[in-house]
Amino acid sequence: MSKDDYDEYYKEHYRAHRAASIGKTERAAELQVNFDDARKFGRALAKLLSSNIKEFGLTIDVGASTGGVLFGLREILPKLELLGIEPSLAESDFANQHGVKTHRALFEDFLAKSDVSKVSNIICVRSLNHLLDPMSFFIWAKKILAPNGSLILVVKNFRHQVRRAGRIIAGVQIDHPYMFTPETLRTMVEQAGFKVIYLDSDEYKNKTELAKQKETGFSIHHIRLVAKKSAGGNKNFSRWLYWKLRWQLWPLFLKIYYLLFYSRRFKFFKFLR
Repeated sequence: MSKDDYDEYYKEHYRAHRAASIGKTERAAELQVNFDDARKFGRALAKLLSSNIKEFGLTIDVGASTGGVLFGLREILPKLELLGIEPSLAESDFANQHGVKTHRALFEDFLAKSDVSKVSNIICVRSLNHLLDPMSFFIWAKKILAPNGSLILVVKNFRHQVRRAGRIIAGVQIDHPYMFTPETLRTMVEQAGFKVIYLDSDEYKNKTELAKQKETGFSIHHIRLVAKKSAGGNKNFSRWLYWKLRWQLWPLFLKIYYLLFYSRRFKFFKFLR
């Protein structure tokens, strides 16, 4: 799809389409449900990363949806000034009605018109996959972040997603032009001129750890990363990492991994995790 097609898709159709495609009920597409879940997530994020989040100043959420994440952050860090960027008309209207100032725009369109600077925190929660040019987002973030400002990302782990299903197609979505693993996300962030100071992935956590995490309000099967601006940037690209990922995502290897660690047919292998 073109950028204009994506704009129309997110503006009018995204939430209902996703709810239908993953078999959820209409309730899952309700804006209030989305807001309440995101608010709980924002509170959990603020508590987990309190030492890495500037407690005052402007915080921008790219892909802010109904504004729940920002709302939850401000409940824990009340001195934050909030600004959301969200392409969905209904969700951006909901956010504004609940006190979270939100621009209705694709990030790419916002970027062309934006004049903000000295931002305390930039967050992107489960939205980086949706951007048409993630590197432009990172370059923009480095440009406008204040000294010691934080870039905070929560991103779907593509390798974890396809391993759980045993096939590549399970991780492919029309609304995800880009997908990441912890290694590729870190590499891209560093190449844009950031230093990663916190990185956590759910990929190798056991069921008990994931259940406790979910109770706090966090999503699971994701990557969480915090970065600060650095003087330079790591421009190196590891060929070993490239071949490692090629091997891990090879269809036959994926199927074997799935059978050993996720399929009910081989429960006796679960102790290996």
